[in-house]
Amino acid sequence: MSKFLKIQGISKSFRSGNEKLHILVDLALDLERGQMVAVTGASGSGKSTFLHLVGGMDRADAGRILVEGVDVTRLAGKELAEFRNRKIGFIFQFHHLLPEFSALENVMFPLLLRRTPFPQARQKAQELLDEVGLADRGHHKPGQLSGGEQQRVAVARALVGRPSLLLGDEPTGNLDEHTSEAIFQLLLEVHRTHRLTSIIVTHNPRLAALCELEKRLQEGKLVNVTSGN
Repeated sequence: MSKFLKIQGISKSFRSGNEKLHILVDLALDLERGQMVAVTGASGSGKSTFLHLVGGMDRADAGRILVEGVDVTRLAGKELAEFRNRKIGFIFQFHHLLPEFSALENVMFPLLLRRTPFPQARQKAQELLDEVGLADRGHHKPGQLSGGEQQRVAVARALVGRPSLLLGDEPTGNLDEHTSEAIFQLLLEVHRTHRLTSIIVTHNPRLAALCELEKRLQEGKLVNVTSGN
């Protein structure tokens, strides 16, 4: 059976003056459908770069990334944008919510990009807000919500398009300890109920240990930390 996610020989470098910095070096990873992996590592080790490559937001220097058999590294332009919109849900550390729109409108946005009829998009967005515990907060704008509530909106937005792959880039990194744990538990729950395959970058080893797998980014490669809990 083919892997849900197959990463082969990914390398990525950046130039700093006359120096070439090798961030990822011949990196490989295979995930089965439904697995949840936490990626840890020192600051500057390339965790966010890795996630951006998997999500098609950046280009690798070499290698291939296949999601459900589709080579993301070969997609470009409209084709890549449509693939991201339909297959991948993103959650970032700083929410990236549109401040002038309500929580409900923020969650609706990915569906409206697909030209989903407004009533259907509104209904689906409200269902997701209900699921993440914000049933009565849909009319509030991001500035009227707490940090934890904003991140719950971001989780709902990531799920509204029914993705198969969830990518979280330090999704609890800007929250206090109690709120971080609540958000991480929410991610574990939606991973299970929405039958996702998930990659969560985190600096918190205690939260990382809650995932099925934990990998550490070290010297440009992913190495095993734990396997199974």
